[in-house]
Parts: sequence; structure tokens; C-alpha cells
Amino acid sequence: MRVARRFAVVLSLGAVLAGQCAPALAAERYEGFWASTKKDCRNEDSPNRMSIEGGNRLYWYETRCRASEITADGSLGWKMKLACEGEGEKFRSNPRVSIAADGRLVMDNGPVGQVKRQTYVRCEIAKKR
Repeated sequence: MRVARRFAVVLSLGAVLAGQCAPALAAERYEGFWASTKKDCRNEDSPNRMSIEGGNRLYWYETRCRASEITADGSLGWKMKLACEGEGEKFRSNPRVSIAADGRLVMDNGPVGQVKRQTYVRCEIAKKR
């Protein structure tokens, strides 16, 4: 059964990468909108906001990255390799992302920011009517 499940996940991921329809994979705990502060959550133009979508796409104000080789690192931690573009340049990063006990997202060795560790709060995005 385990082999069959892994095979199905590999087939689904392969179909997604090939641009074909595939069953939706469960969202990762780190997916969503994040910002340095709740105030930054409300400011759509804040450079301190980040969005993680589809489990492997990360977006900041002027930077976008694709994650590969995402591996679990503890129960609420992940290591990944990022290929990024921002301000006309391409670069790579190997961050560790984790969810702290208080629900904050912590990114060590991230591709943006002046410090090696960024901490983000989850943003509650209001639904448009």
C-alpha cells in the first residue's frame, strides 16, 4: 500500500510539473500570506509581506522564488532549495522554514532581508464580496 501511495504522489507531482490535471495535494502548514507585523498584513504594498502558494512558490515585494527539494526537518520544519528572481537578477537560497509554537513562521537563511532570520505573522486576508 505504501509503495502504491508514493507512486500515486509521484505521478500526481509529475502531472503537475508537466502542466496536466492532477488531484490536488494537501496544503502545507507554511502556505498562505505572511508579514512582519499585523500592520504590514493590511498594507498590500508593504515590502514586509510574503505569500507562499502551491507549496513551492514564494513571493515578496520584488522577489519571487520556486522551491525544490523540500524536505521535512522536524515536525513543523522544512528545508528547501530556492531559485529566485528579483530586481533583474537571478540567485539561489537554501532556507529552513518552520512554524514556531506561537504560530509565527520563521525563515532562516532566506533570500530577502538584511538579517539571516525573518519572523512573520500569518495574515488573515478578508474575503472580497
